[in-house]
Amino acid sequence: MARHKKFEAPPEDDPAMDISSLIDCCFLLLIYFLVATTIVQERKLDIEIPATQPNSVTPPKLQPGNIKILADGSIEWGKGDTKLQVGPPDPGYDPDNPSQKQAYSEIRRCPQLVEQLKELKSTADAAGGEAKAIVLLNADPNSKHQRLMDVMAALTEAGIKSVGLNKVADEAN
Repeated sequence: MARHKKFEAPPEDDPAMDISSLIDCCFLLLIYFLVATTIVQERKLDIEIPATQPNSVTPPKLQPGNIKILADGSIEWGKGDTKLQVGPPDPGYDPDNPSQKQAYSEIRRCPQLVEQLKELKSTADAAGGEAKAIVLLNADPNSKHQRLMDVMAALTEAGIKSVGLNKVADEAN
């Protein structure tokens, strides 16, 4: 009789998975998304930030004009020590009354203010060089926003682009 010899299989290593193809697929997807994605450029505002050193910027040659919007809607124009009332108080507007439409439109246009601003602009243009027409706009927190927009429209009509905005400080404090 024949002897039966038992055949023992060699011990196997722990089962392992080859993940190199998975890594290749991930890199291909990464490259695809990098190439296919568009980068959105957001619009930026052109803002000139003041210099940190006072000697690096020359002071403006013209004295800036000051516009003050009071709580009742009246507008004051000042350049230096002179003050001029250029806009009456905001009278309000009744949309049901057609006779008020023309008068209210003229009050909102601020013709005296536009005249003063054009004068400032022409003075700056005549000075030439680096002289710019600069206006500081001070608005009372209790004033109507429409009045601020009226003044901004007057600045645009006069061609003045350098405007500084401030809030009028409370006089009680």
